[in-house]
Amino acid sequence: MSLIKKIAAGDVRALERLYEQLGTRVYRLAMSILGDTYGAEDIVQETFLRVQEKATAYKREESDAAWVFAIARNLAMDRIRKNARERLSCEEEFPETTESEKGYSDILFLDMISDLSGGEREVVSLRIVAELKWDEIGRILGIGAEAARKRYSRSLEKLRRKNFYEAR
Repeated sequence: MSLIKKIAAGDVRALERLYEQLGTRVYRLAMSILGDTYGAEDIVQETFLRVQEKATAYKREESDAAWVFAIARNLAMDRIRKNARERLSCEEEFPETTESEKGYSDILFLDMISDLSGGEREVVSLRIVAELKWDEIGRILGIGAEAARKRYSRSLEKLRRKNFYEAR
């Protein structure tokens, strides 16, 4: 029985095990989308609350991990849209997270993918951070598995070209 089905049956230990398995990767995915440690931490909490709330509606069409990462991605994208609306309606700027508050590898990863478009960042994050398969990435992004693989390849080529020109 999958952990999600156990969670649906009320097994709190299954939720803890799922968190232990995926919590760090969910955080990294949220961080790669948001670029904000506090926001990423919130997304992790919201993701696992949502998993617990929606576990009874889970249909085993994809892996447990893909379902959890789809929830995390959607919550992070909702956060971005909400923040954009708030910035438009409010002139105040909130203080940014300092570099010392972020993990060094997270900073490097975010810096590396910063020149990619939103769709390119998503596919790279879902493949590298979430470690999802092409068909799972395709379902999350609403594209085919082959389209996801091609977008990923083009994104990596873009990063290679950038690094080549910066090294010269």
